[in-house]
Amino acid sequence: MGAPHLRRRTGSYRAAALVAVLLLTALGAAFGQVSVPTFGTRGDVDSVVVDRFMAAFRSAVGAATGLEVRNGDLITPGIASSLEPELATLIAELDSARYAVSGEIARLAAPAVDPYAINLIVVDADLGRATDLISAALDPAAPEQSAAALAAMVATFTAAKVELPRGDSGLFVSSEPGDAQVFVDGVSLGRTSQLDVAMLMPGRYQLEVRKEGFLPDVRMIELRPNDTTLIHVILTAISGGSIQISSRPAARVELDGAAAGTTPVTLSALPGMHTVTLKRDGFADETVDVLVRNYRVSRLQLQLQPAAPLVVFWDESREMLVFIDGVFQPGGSAEGIAPGLRTFELRRGSETVKYLRAVPTAGVFRLDLATGELVEYALQ
Repeated sequence: MGAPHLRRRTGSYRAAALVAVLLLTALGAAFGQVSVPTFGTRGDVDSVVVDRFMAAFRSAVGAATGLEVRNGDLITPGIASSLEPELATLIAELDSARYAVSGEIARLAAPAVDPYAINLIVVDADLGRATDLISAALDPAAPEQSAAALAAMVATFTAAKVELPRGDSGLFVSSEPGDAQVFVDGVSLGRTSQLDVAMLMPGRYQLEVRKEGFLPDVRMIELRPNDTTLIHVILTAISGGSIQISSRPAARVELDGAAAGTTPVTLSALPGMHTVTLKRDGFADETVDVLVRNYRVSRLQLQLQPAAPLVVFWDESREMLVFIDGVFQPGGSAEGIAPGLRTFELRRGSETVKYLRAVPTAGVFRLDLATGELVEYALQ
């Protein structure tokens, strides 16, 4: 008699557990979901760093937001690291979530303290809202700190009021330049180029106007009953930061694929990640990603590596032509030069000077255009 009684109790516990699971599932669906796919990487980022941060970040997002965190297992790395609201919204749709976080883990070329940076955006697919770019340094030895700080920012976004009380107070916002995003108490009203008068309840609100490349304008406003408040916002362009670049030897610089001078050089750039490429004949191209912050100077000091076991290079000059064994050498280096005694001919206008120099079998040598000497170039 006792055994059947025990079996019935076990069965009732199972039924109760099943009901509890169903209730928890329903509650999770009611509270919403956030998709957090594994971030992409830029530069040489150890996979262990990625795994540790993502585990800590997902846990922190779940704790801070109270949302069900989905791992975005079907999201490709290219989409996961896009940092574009349209693609982040696609992440939410593919993962059947209301919110989505897309981001990247970037290795800094010349970090002041922490070797990595996290860049991410958060979107609300239901309301078409998105954050600006959010960045934070990452200490690989303590990823939980960065994860918690970023999760708090995600929670601020997801907890924002999504509906504003309607009333008899009008609000019309315009901006210079136009097409800026308008938020009232964190709720998106749309863009200034498309806005009508918003009718809200009287009271105090926080108004925020944002546009990429400009400082956000945040202010408190007071809406009065049966009145329309007109606000025109003039946005201030972000001065951004700068990238100070030096190299051995001097090299041509490209910033995000565009020519930007020759090292040493200091470049202005908007906040965010930028790609710097250094090029010099006879040396391998050097490409690094650098995070630029407002009003900060990011410094790069790079040593170019020779592209061959034997490299002879010189400072390019429009006035000086270089010939080796009678063959003109365009650019600033000699490629495929054979070791042994070689004739170096330097021509400046009608003046020609010839030098007989011994070229070693290997090494990096700088040709002094003033003396014709081959000077061994020490790599650091």
